[in-house]
Amino acid sequence: MRRLLCAALIVASSIGIIVIPAVADDSSSKVFLSFDYSDNSSPPSASNGTFNVIVDVLPGDATGQIRMFAVAPASTNDSNIVCRFQWINQSQAECAFNFPDPGVWAIHSQYVVAPQTDVVAVAVTNLRVLN
Repeated sequence: MRRLLCAALIVASSIGIIVIPAVADDSSSKVFLSFDYSDNSSPPSASNGTFNVIVDVLPGDATGQIRMFAVAPASTNDSNIVCRFQWINQSQAECAFNFPDPGVWAIHSQYVVAPQTDVVAVAVTNLRVLN
């Protein structure tokens, strides 16, 4: 079996083919965050009231916690809305924001590997809230 594996590696390297397993590099702790909306065909928008925002965490086997917060539009005197840190569940975290006023709210998400550790990944999107 070893000879077959060595022969396959020599043949593959001689013709420029290299295969690396997807989990071969444990030293890379890159985590990517993306926002998920029900309709990705247009910019995200909501009406005043509750609106759920979902953050997808990639790679899918990432563990840790996500916190989201919404920064109020400058034209309002509203405070920022903060969702507490929550554990990633099936590669996602979800927060229900209750927007008191219309405008463009900046939605931030932050990823930590474990509680009480530094933020290692962030994502930001804008959400237009209508009347």
